[in-house]
Amino acid sequence: MKFVILISLFFSLNSYAKLLDKIIFVINEKIVVESEIQQIMNTLSARREISPFIYEESKLTHEQAIDKLIRAYIIRDKLSKLGYVVTDDAVEGRIQTTESRLGLKRDELIKYLKGQGLSFDEYFEIIRESTELNIFNGRIIAPLVSITEQEIKNAFYRENSKNMALTFNYSLIDFMLKKELVSPHAVGDLQTVFKDYQLTGNIPELYASVETAILEDISNDSLDKGLAAILKQTDEGDFSKPIEKDGRYHVFFVKKKDLKESEKFLRERDRIQNDIFLKYSKQVTQTWFEKEKSDYFIQILK
Repeated sequence: MKFVILISLFFSLNSYAKLLDKIIFVINEKIVVESEIQQIMNTLSARREISPFIYEESKLTHEQAIDKLIRAYIIRDKLSKLGYVVTDDAVEGRIQTTESRLGLKRDELIKYLKGQGLSFDEYFEIIRESTELNIFNGRIIAPLVSITEQEIKNAFYRENSKNMALTFNYSLIDFMLKKELVSPHAVGDLQTVFKDYQLTGNIPELYASVETAILEDISNDSLDKGLAAILKQTDEGDFSKPIEKDGRYHVFFVKKKDLKESEKFLRERDRIQNDIFLKYSKQVTQTWFEKEKSDYFIQILK
């Protein structure tokens, strides 16, 4: 009789516990409950201050919080298989560095965290996850992201397109057609026509009389204002908008576009490359996780 009562009591308490803290999802052997999700959502502001690359959102949905925990698990697992383990000593070292930089004692840090709704243990694990994310980005994602020098230069030129003080040297190929061969509504198609011509050698019969000229080391100071403005808006490796001059339509392929005074570019190059990397890496990371999730048992309970 006592055994039956104990069993009944166990199941009653267990059911009550589930009501208090519902299991939300399981990934392999790890079980995550509702209170963990709610704690992340309720302390998002403090977490974003500690680790803005993990908690970049200003608001977090229930589904987003789940996804972050799943990603953190997969990152740790993948790094472990590659031999990268962020130890307690490593985390403690980062925390001590932060305390020293901010002039904080440990009890002051704990008091501050408590005011933000976080325990020291939670803070410790956020620092661990932040370190793991840095290693993950450097060792797994970065090799998958390819950024060319041309992309960096083009981004710089776009950022500075309104800076009239910037001057360029160009290497150009001038594609020329007599004006009477091009109907007014077809002028806007010339960029596409010459792109195809450059790639395939094919061109509409009407434009078979196209002429080309190679122009090397051309300074925009030597160009008329209209053409200089068009070329300034044209990326290296791309075709300019058509321009009419001397009874012909000209479309310029920009082989090379160099800033005359390159100090500004050199100062900003690393920052621009990092901005492009962050943009590309988000896309690569999303694709990577979608693929890797298939290697794990993940069950979301709703």
